[in-house]
Amino acid sequence: MKKQVLFIGLLVVISLLLVGNFSWAATTSPNIGLIDVEKLFNAHPNTQKIIDLEKQFVEEKQKRQQDLNEKGKGKTREEVRALEDEMNKEWAPIGEEILKQRQELINQRYDDVIASVKAVAESMKLTLVIRTQIRVPVSQNEAVDMPLVLYGGTDITDKVIEKMKTP
Repeated sequence: MKKQVLFIGLLVVISLLLVGNFSWAATTSPNIGLIDVEKLFNAHPNTQKIIDLEKQFVEEKQKRQQDLNEKGKGKTREEVRALEDEMNKEWAPIGEEILKQRQELINQRYDDVIASVKAVAESMKLTLVIRTQIRVPVSQNEAVDMPLVLYGGTDITDKVIEKMKTP
């Protein structure tokens, strides 16, 4: 009998603790920040530099292909291959350097965005920051932006952009 009373009392205490915790959780909602990741990356100063390097890479490759086509006219297949190998050896370090610079800019942009999101979130005392949408493939050649958040949260995208622009 004493064991039953003790057991029931223990259940009541646990129940009260759980109800107390759940009612606390229901009354205190977390502060959620929302970000448009694409807008953040597009606003970063490195984005244009990345685009310029990609354009430079493509233009340089096209120029070299045109040079190969011109120099290869009237030559045998073996001579064209030898010329192509020679041009590729010359191009390899140039192309690698452009790609290395591009990757460094991408890494710096990512680090800046993450640091700025964190700084804004901490200053606003946000408990969670999530992206507003995600790109979802709908076919082999097409993707659409689908919302992740349908309601609630505070969009902090513009504040993060301001933070990125200030050193």
